[in-house]
Amino acid sequence: MRSSCYGLGTLCIVLLLSGCTKSTLSRTTPGTQQKPGEQQCYQMFSALKTLDNASFKRFQQQFSVINNNYEVYKKNQALIDNDSAEIIKLELNEKVDVVCARVRSAVFASMAKRASDLNKL
Repeated sequence: MRSSCYGLGTLCIVLLLSGCTKSTLSRTTPGTQQKPGEQQCYQMFSALKTLDNASFKRFQQQFSVINNNYEVYKKNQALIDNDSAEIIKLELNEKVDVVCARVRSAVFASMAKRASDLNKL
């Protein structure tokens, strides 16, 4: 249970920082492993920076909000009961999944538009 929280935090931090660094950013912090879905989300999010920068910035802001809420959760985890902790953890995970789905959709839409533009040649 705690490892999924750590994975969520790692994903949020990596995604948040990806907009502030070169594309050679390490995908995980030392000693951690990303799940395949998180890795794919990160890769698509990184690609979106060059494919559709406006969407990239919008999703970066959304990941930032998730990350801020995760930090509040981590700071107060010892003070809240298990049920409340479980609810916020589930909400955070769900929101990461939703934003990742939006990222995938934006990448697909960008590539479809490029393919359509090529077909017009």
